[in-house]
Amino acid sequence: MKFAIKKINVTPDRPCRMAGYNRAENSTGVLDPIEINAIAVEVRGEQYIIGILDCIHLNEEFCSSVRMETAKKLSLDPEHITISAIHSHSAPSYFKMTFEDNVVEPDLVRQVHEQMVHGLTQAAASMTEGSVTMEKAQIEGLYGNRNIKGGAEDKQVSLFRFYNKEGKLSGALFHLSAHPTILNGSNYLLSADLIGHVRAKLQDALGCPVAVVNGCCGDVSTRFYRSLSGTQELEFTAGSIVEQFFAKKKPCVLTGDSASGFSFRLTSRFDAATDPDWKRLLAEVEQDDSPMRDFFLERLERKKNFGAYDLDLIAQIRRFGNLLIVVLPGDILSKFGLQIKKAFPELEVMIICYSNTYCNYLVPEDEYGLYFETFNSRLAKGEADRFIQEVIRRARQLS
Repeated sequence: MKFAIKKINVTPDRPCRMAGYNRAENSTGVLDPIEINAIAVEVRGEQYIIGILDCIHLNEEFCSSVRMETAKKLSLDPEHITISAIHSHSAPSYFKMTFEDNVVEPDLVRQVHEQMVHGLTQAAASMTEGSVTMEKAQIEGLYGNRNIKGGAEDKQVSLFRFYNKEGKLSGALFHLSAHPTILNGSNYLLSADLIGHVRAKLQDALGCPVAVVNGCCGDVSTRFYRSLSGTQELEFTAGSIVEQFFAKKKPCVLTGDSASGFSFRLTSRFDAATDPDWKRLLAEVEQDDSPMRDFFLERLERKKNFGAYDLDLIAQIRRFGNLLIVVLPGDILSKFGLQIKKAFPELEVMIICYSNTYCNYLVPEDEYGLYFETFNSRLAKGEADRFIQEVIRRARQLS
């Protein structure tokens, strides 16, 4: 196989608007770099590229444009390109959010678009022959289901190490599933939050460029495990994740060098005016006296004001030997990630979320209406389950 990783620092050189928490003011400084991480691999002559942007989410227009422009430069099928976000709530405000009134700065979007295309093409052009290994570990404590402590959660982390022909470690890809929201709305320093700190600590430990992708963490955060605050909590949690990984890691056997895969989209329609569950939730919330009542009512009202709409759920499914990579478009709750993994016990499964577009929360039917995530979902009850079942069904076609 061939491999290359390119890192580009895209930290704005001026104060800018931030995404997440409806912040009303510009950033006041930089805690850690805002990056683009581009990874290119080639298996049996087939190239695949992923570009990872330190931001809260992406929109399909941006992703499609980057993929098409990059594909044209490389004479590559755009379906072999993935654009992903890490979901930091303390990064620049690149894209309009559905349920927040964040302000987007078009000049920053143009700059990061140009830099993303540049990074992807440079990664593809600089690939060299080498090999890859995989290790994984289970994290204890530190983060987990934020609605029910000990509830559904996938705390497996994985590390892919890429070695050149001389056996030197030339880059790595780390995967975890955790909401990077240690920094709250009072923070005005630009940051990649937990993902950025884990990335930096791994780079120090491994002595090579490291990229990090985020998984099914729609209902996973550090909420029940915080003992410090701010940067102290970031340092502690990131450091502990890395320490646990190296202490517990076990090698995984990667078999075969074949590559196959495809993409598909499922369109889901929603109209609050005719949706029985929207009406039921409204009645329940109106009778509620919890501190979240006004917040939930505001979200329900926004859904009603959207009118009838179609939402496209986009998935990419790739198989490299016994490694199955499933790419999904938003905040996917843990139950769905575990469901996908359970369906393929014979494979190593990596699920990459926040990719190619953003569809907000995918909530299982049996949890619909129970927690915050439902009120930030644009799907009708049961539609997320239908999508995940289709992902599993189609992934089985690669077996």
